Amino acid sequence: MKDSDYKKEFLNVFARFEYKYSKWEVWQDFLYLAAASMANVFPTKERAEREKTYLSIIKKYPKELQDSFTELLAIVALALDENPEQDFLGELYHRLNLQQHQKGQFFTPYHICEFMSEIQMVEQEAEDNSWEKGYITVGDCACGAGAMLIAFANVARKHKINFQTEVLFFAQDIDLTAALMCYVQLSLLGCSAFVIVGDSLAKPGFHPDNQIWCTPMYYVNWWRFRKPSGSGGNEETAAEGVHEVSILPVTEGASGQLAFDFDAGLEKMKKVS
Repeated sequence: MKDSDYKKEFLNVFARFEYKYSKWEVWQDFLYLAAASMANVFPTKERAEREKTYLSIIKKYPKELQDSFTELLAIVALALDENPEQDFLGELYHRLNLQQHQKGQFFTPYHICEFMSEIQMVEQEAEDNSWEKGYITVGDCACGAGAMLIAFANVARKHKINFQTEVLFFAQDIDLTAALMCYVQLSLLGCSAFVIVGDSLAKPGFHPDNQIWCTPMYYVNWWRFRKPSGSGGNEETAAEGVHEVSILPVTEGASGQLAFDFDAGLEKMKKVS
């Protein structure tokens, strides 16, 4: 099936809601239901609250429309499985004219993201063809629907790098809707990622006020991202359980720009009982 056919099918199912609900309400609800259903596979500290929100949302809709949400997620999964080199939800977001102009939203076209990712990958390989940490970290502090990170994953694959096990993705956006679009797509693509909802300038990274959404593949692969042996880290402690994270440290680069310190942030992960 062509990409355009999947988008057409998605819009056809989405149209079932329009007689009673606004497009914006349905879009937000779909994203939360999809994200929570994947996030709650693992027993995180947010699980109970997300389940409560999930139930409050789904109860608003009659049974036949509840099933339509499942159809929508299935279409997205099939579309990304057949062609992972696209920003499926981001394109639909604009096609439905849901972008919030007051927030200055404009999602970078996928082909531009691919070009930028290719340049970054080539520069990285030119500097060093191996990674001391044993994995690559890549982040987007204004992630939108995640096109930049999706493009990097696909470029990594073309360079013979298994992005599902050798790349740790970080995403942040001030807008919950955009962040959940990113989360859903990265989850379906099998990316090990944490997606943060919060102001990247005022509250960057793992700030206590931010929401943290970790993809299923992150929990499957989290042991890969602990501190390497011989570097002073305690691997036994790191392997004890899932994480609770404080503020992700921020450093100032040579150009004066802020950068997220992944390693220091990951070292602050602690067990949640």
